[in-house]
Amino acid sequence: MARAGELLGERYRLIRAIGAGGMGTVWWARDERIGRDVALKLSPPESDGSFAPRFVREAHIAAQVCHPNVVGVLDTGEAEPRRVFLVMELLRGETLAERLRPRAPLPVAEALSIAIEVCRGLEAIHARGIVHRDVKPENIFLADVPGEGRVPKLLDFGISSRTSEPNEGAPEELGTPQYMSPEQARGEGGVDGRADLWALGAVLYEALAGRAPFDGTDVDAVIEAVLSEEPAPLPGWVPEGARRLVASCLEKDERRRPEDARALRVALEEALGDFMGAHPSATGFSRTRGASMRPAARGGHGGAAGMTITATLVLFVVVSLPALHAAREVASRLSRATVGDAVKAAASRTREAALGETRKVEVR
Repeated sequence: MARAGELLGERYRLIRAIGAGGMGTVWWARDERIGRDVALKLSPPESDGSFAPRFVREAHIAAQVCHPNVVGVLDTGEAEPRRVFLVMELLRGETLAERLRPRAPLPVAEALSIAIEVCRGLEAIHARGIVHRDVKPENIFLADVPGEGRVPKLLDFGISSRTSEPNEGAPEELGTPQYMSPEQARGEGGVDGRADLWALGAVLYEALAGRAPFDGTDVDAVIEAVLSEEPAPLPGWVPEGARRLVASCLEKDERRRPEDARALRVALEEALGDFMGAHPSATGFSRTRGASMRPAARGGHGGAAGMTITATLVLFVVVSLPALHAAREVASRLSRATVGDAVKAAASRTREAALGETRKVEVR
């Protein structure tokens, strides 16, 4: 049993456990060789050694990708016989799952902006011949990066696969039913990046509707819905461009989905540009080209900074509205934006009140 203060790999000093599950425990740790805090994922104790190859495989896959929208894997090592660990960058912020609230959709601009950044991460992953296979709100981390604002990052390559070697070390888990593509639900081998686009479509649907497109506690019923049912229509305030993109991602036939992550990103950027052009003051955004476009804060500024460390454990919750960075104009409209610094909501207002005000402005 690992303990706080223990030194692993003659380098990483465990500070405290910040998350635990069937796949192991995540620790806040200190790299004593270079003086940097890291997140360390430690495999569970085992007798048959089945987890060690999986951890090493996850590290090898994740280490192939170096991109701002993908969590960085820094190292791997052995803690003791039959226990291994992964060392990852330490992230501060919150997961998208924690940003979302039941029946409380995100503002349209924020939801589209997050999806655009996730697409960038998927572009990098797919370019390396990797399929994530488990894109979901819990695996999208909204990291507070100094000087860059809030940056979505993809987490957890535990069930990822390589398109060139689809059966190599493939784990038994297929994914998370609510975000699982039909081809994954059918147990087909050799799924490609279009399965991740389906999952991102399900995530975007949830962000815009406040509920997952296929939800429930009965796994078999959820899978059956994924295979044979269509999700309920998105709420009326969702713009037509976003509706079409979500529907295209959730096509049962993968051949009818966007061609790849880049194509989806470009279409999302255009949809965001159209929305911002039609609603220039939807969330109080400044439209200064090349500058941070911040929603105007209502009332006083307040709220504690958030910090979650790769284990998806929120220590402090940030209540915020989105901020975007303008990147280019198309037909005199903003057509590309990325998630920027979060502007804290007024400390005197509740989260529900702030979201309610945002909704009213967007629907006008």
